[in-house]
Order: sequence, then C-alpha cells, then structure tokens
Amino acid sequence: MQMNKDTILAGIFFVLFFAVIGTSFYKYFYTKNYDYLVEASCDTSIESCFVRDCTNPDDCPPNGLSEYKAYYVNAADFAQCADNSCKAECEAGSISCTPIACDESVGDTCSIAMSGSPEAAY
Repeated sequence: MQMNKDTILAGIFFVLFFAVIGTSFYKYFYTKNYDYLVEASCDTSIESCFVRDCTNPDDCPPNGLSEYKAYYVNAADFAQCADNSCKAECEAGSISCTPIACDESVGDTCSIAMSGSPEAAY
C-alpha cells in the first residue's frame, strides 16, 4: 500500500513540475508576455533626460549613454525595432512604448529641458 502512495505522490509531483515548465514556456517564450527596459539617446536641450556619470567606462552600460530616456517595450514588439533603443519606433508610434519619466523624488538624476517644451517628460 505504501508503494502506491509513493507512486501517486511522485506522479502528482511530475505532473505539477511539467505544468509549471509548460506555463512558463507559454508565457515567456511563446506569447512573450514581459517587457524590456530600453534606453535611447536624449537631447537635453528639448527633453528632460536621465543622467549618469560615464567618466569611468566600467560604470556605464555597453550603450555608453550618459544622457538617455527610457521606455518599456513589450517583448513581442521588440523584434520590430531597428536597433536596441527602439527610439524611432517609439517616437513614430509604430509599436506600443511606455515612456518612463525621470523623477528626482525617487532618486533619479535628471537633466532639465532648456526650451520648456511640453514634451520634456517624453
């Protein structure tokens, strides 16, 4: 009788294990239901931008941007981007991008747009 309980428990374990793997595969590989955080170059004369110190190359990401704007891009849309920044596609509206506003109250270092453009936060 004990052998049957162990077999049943092992069977339930393997079914649940493969269900979790299948669900993860479906969500992350098939439907790509997650977002990328992408950084694009930013013109501080017309936009409010994130700022980081890139005087030491080891402190910067590979894109080397010291002034940048950031977007969330859905992984399913990322393949349509011409480059890793998706800047042209986000600004043209050809893919859905969620801009991330620079907010010094949460610890971001921001530049101040010089022209006072209404698009300063975009």
